[in-house]
Amino acid sequence: MANSQAQHFLASSGPENPDRTKQEFAGAVSSNGRADFAMAMRHGMIKQSNGTPQEQAVALHTKARKLALKRQFSDAEYLLRQALKLDDKNRMIYASLGEVLEMMNRPEKAILAHIDALRLDPSNSKCLSYIGTYLMRLNQDEEAINYFDAAVKFDPNNATALARLVYLRRRICDWTDLGNREKRVQVFRKTDVGIDPFAFLSMVDDPGLQMKFSVKAAELAKVDTSGIEFERPRAEGRKIRLGYFSNDFFDHATMYLIGRQLELHDRDRFEIYIYDYGEVNNHEGRLRAENAADVYKQVASLENDEIAAVAREDGLDIAIDLKGYTKGNRVNIFNNRLAPVHVTYLGYPGTTGVDQMDYMIADPVTIPGKLRKFYTEKILYMPDCYQPNDDQRAAADTVPSRAEAGLPEDAFVFCSFNSPYKVSPDEFDVWMKLLDRVPDSVLWFYAPRDKTCEYILKEAKKRGIGPERIVFAGFAGQKEHLARLQLADVFLDTFAVNAHTTASDALWAGVPVVTKTGKQFAARVATSLVHCAGVPELAAATPQQYQALALKLARDPEYLAAIKARIKEGIAQGPLYDTEKFTRNFEALMEKAVQRYNAGLKPDHLSLA
Repeated sequence: MANSQAQHFLASSGPENPDRTKQEFAGAVSSNGRADFAMAMRHGMIKQSNGTPQEQAVALHTKARKLALKRQFSDAEYLLRQALKLDDKNRMIYASLGEVLEMMNRPEKAILAHIDALRLDPSNSKCLSYIGTYLMRLNQDEEAINYFDAAVKFDPNNATALARLVYLRRRICDWTDLGNREKRVQVFRKTDVGIDPFAFLSMVDDPGLQMKFSVKAAELAKVDTSGIEFERPRAEGRKIRLGYFSNDFFDHATMYLIGRQLELHDRDRFEIYIYDYGEVNNHEGRLRAENAADVYKQVASLENDEIAAVAREDGLDIAIDLKGYTKGNRVNIFNNRLAPVHVTYLGYPGTTGVDQMDYMIADPVTIPGKLRKFYTEKILYMPDCYQPNDDQRAAADTVPSRAEAGLPEDAFVFCSFNSPYKVSPDEFDVWMKLLDRVPDSVLWFYAPRDKTCEYILKEAKKRGIGPERIVFAGFAGQKEHLARLQLADVFLDTFAVNAHTTASDALWAGVPVVTKTGKQFAARVATSLVHCAGVPELAAATPQQYQALALKLARDPEYLAAIKARIKEGIAQGPLYDTEKFTRNFEALMEKAVQRYNAGLKPDHLSLA
């Protein structure tokens, strides 16, 4: 808390004995002392004397946790440090202090707090898990894996550590934990602790479990908003105000998809507000978002309740979350009522579990009626596909040669450009069988880390496939990636978490995407995309059908050419890249949601039919 803030608080706090308070304040020697005094008054600690020191510490810890959820980190840190003065043997207080310091971007201090917690109990699974989590957030994956592994060894039922261990290993295609996958999944089915919903997506295709962990995550992040009064204005006789909330307004997959939609919104009917809580940057994606908005606000420095207050002051009609449980999200902002209608869209392929989230954007393929029960939101059904695309995207002017990409000139090229964490032994078994049955073929595999290459080659060797049959590709910019994709013959999709942006990229480049239709949203996205592109037969129902389809494409040049021709026609004339039509349909759904609110009706499943 800044000194000026402390003095302002003192002047406005209205204590019971103002003269004495002023004398005590004036007697504080240092500026830090004045700030501490004001902070103590703010949190009622001047009178804090009830209970043992340990009980007082627990009370301060509880209050600090609530403040941290509201992103009032300075206040939370102060209370936690005061709690440690009362009880410096409480492991949980050190752990909470470490979490708060992480959120304040003070990693060096954070790790010291976590280590202090571990010193108090060196074999404590939760302490080890906290340090692993800290290292994971710093992208120190290898060290994080060691801590999570130790945490699981001390407590095999530590589901949070197990989920993060499996996820981090999968990022480098280390499938150590997947040999006894069903045993692992049973740990998750039984647990009642919080599991990262995103980290769990690729573990198993189970929308019920996904909903369970999203609801738990929402509960853990929920703050008390009972004291907030919100008069919800009705959008009658004026433009509808749409507010988009995200930290992905930069050169990111979300902006590659939604950028053109933001630009095409009908300004005679809608006003577009963007609330960017990401780091300030000069990326083309961020500049594009700012230029597309009627009002663009950089709100990264604001606490959640402050962002909510800004949104309410702006009089939004619809507040749209573009993050869900992806990295750096602040989806718990939506615990506040920001607007008459709340919508989650595009960023996260699953339910948020947030009870104040009214709607989720989907389509009849990603969430058919029989699967609605796994989503806490009502569904707004886009008529074709839920995913927007940019009809003005362009590949790099020069397409690399196969030799430049490291590919054999005459080989049949299967490719996998999904993030490696999505790949499991299930898909890989099929892919290696395809390489075995199509002798002049290679797998072009996206591997941004050297470790990933090592593990993939090891797994290929186990299945009798030599290293010369795998060609690795690293990261490329969007335009360069779209250009190199054209060198592939067939894109092989992953099962539990499909290709999303990557699938529509491949289709745009004219490459058939072979996918398998699963149960959860993340496992049905590519099916939606190939349906929308006019080639629904590219979606298989089983791994066996998936393998047979990919094999037919590789062995039957005429069939492959016919599919590619239909994809080209579908992209040029179909709805997948008709951004104008998509935007009009999206707006029509937004109008229906507002009309329903204006009619005094609760949210319900809506479509344009």
